[in-house]
Amino acid sequence: MKRFRFYALLIALVTFVACSDDDFDSQLTTDLETETLIFSAEGGQQSFLLESNESWMVSETPDWLRVEVKDADDDPATRSEVFTKGKKEVTLTAEENSESEERTTELTMKTLNGKELKLKVIQEKKPELSGYWILSEGTSGQGNSELAWYDVAKDEVAKKHFKAINGKPLGDTANELALYGSKMYVVVTGAGFDTGTTADNSYIEVINPIDGKSIKRISFTDAEGTPAKPRNIIFEGGKGYITSYSNEVVRLDTASLTLDNHAALSGILAEGLTYNNGNLYVCNGGHGQDNKISVVDVENMEETKVITTANNPNKIESVSNNDIYFTTDWPEYKLYKLTISDETITEIPGLSVADITYSNNSIFTSFSEWGASAGALYQLDIDTEKATKFNLDYGSVNIPAMTEYHIGKINGSDHLYVTGTEEEIVVFDPATKEIKHAFYTGTSGGSGVVAVYR
Repeated sequence: MKRFRFYALLIALVTFVACSDDDFDSQLTTDLETETLIFSAEGGQQSFLLESNESWMVSETPDWLRVEVKDADDDPATRSEVFTKGKKEVTLTAEENSESEERTTELTMKTLNGKELKLKVIQEKKPELSGYWILSEGTSGQGNSELAWYDVAKDEVAKKHFKAINGKPLGDTANELALYGSKMYVVVTGAGFDTGTTADNSYIEVINPIDGKSIKRISFTDAEGTPAKPRNIIFEGGKGYITSYSNEVVRLDTASLTLDNHAALSGILAEGLTYNNGNLYVCNGGHGQDNKISVVDVENMEETKVITTANNPNKIESVSNNDIYFTTDWPEYKLYKLTISDETITEIPGLSVADITYSNNSIFTSFSEWGASAGALYQLDIDTEKATKFNLDYGSVNIPAMTEYHIGKINGSDHLYVTGTEEEIVVFDPATKEIKHAFYTGTSGGSGVVAVYR
């Protein structure tokens, strides 16, 4: 049998009335409200109930759909063959649509006496990459953080685009950009390395990724309502979790766009964080004055334990339920593995690391010395723990040299990005090392990339 797919099922009754002859009233009903079923491009699985008073059959369908039928009665003693009379559960499983075209088919269910039920099935096309938003920190103290927009079709970069769209500056030291649901979030820390700040300088900027317009500027505060500096953000279960220089993790409700809880930390100056099996693991670097990873229970928003680490933990990534990798910042830029089950910490030798990301069973790292004209990328195989230098051909895209700054994942893609300390950004395929896109943003210190699909 060929296959197909669908997306949404609304519950109600649809009855198709037709008689095949004068002696038998053939009946075929479902609990569907609509005769058209829609699948997203990602595909999926949906079920509905069908009831007939005689045997029936299903027409052939395209190879992107699988149709399965079973008795809806839970009593094994009363179960019958699947296409005989009675109440049946019909399950449609659709494969992912990797094409840039919508696809449709018609599914016909028909009794032996000719009663028919027709369902039109539509699967949406794969969204096409429209472009990238690129966040750049700028220079601390100058209030010149910005967003650039790269239009893939035009191969053009619109520089300093946040201010052009919103009529106000993005802020000072916007150090992280993330997409969650239908919104983008920019973490604006504020100038300097101390803890003091004001409500006007430290906040979470919430942006519509379709048009770049600001939705809300959320003043960032500690548990007492005092302005504080946010640092990094991750999302889980409809919530954002933000590290803070107030020695807290602050929870953001993404529905109401309000800060709704605070978890106090034993360490100072929290930096990177990751989610693992119901807990947050939070680096407390203290600008070189601390050496702790706090474990925070997400449900209760409480620190449950503290793991002592090497000095100045900074960036952190979960790779499995039992393994986490983290870096240390100045003065020793090293990479470590934390095994959760026994809380052992192992140094990964031979690497100088400033930033990390996890993709396809590998940790990718970036590093550059302050003031240096070039940096380095490495790939660490998680299984073998063997690190190899990862070279990108910047010259092929007219970038003479790259002082690697940040490296990270891109939503909805297997591609990664790497930024320079100046204006350079490249998007590349980690499997082939091919650079897919390269551009200059107009502002130094790239710190995040978000892809927009339409």
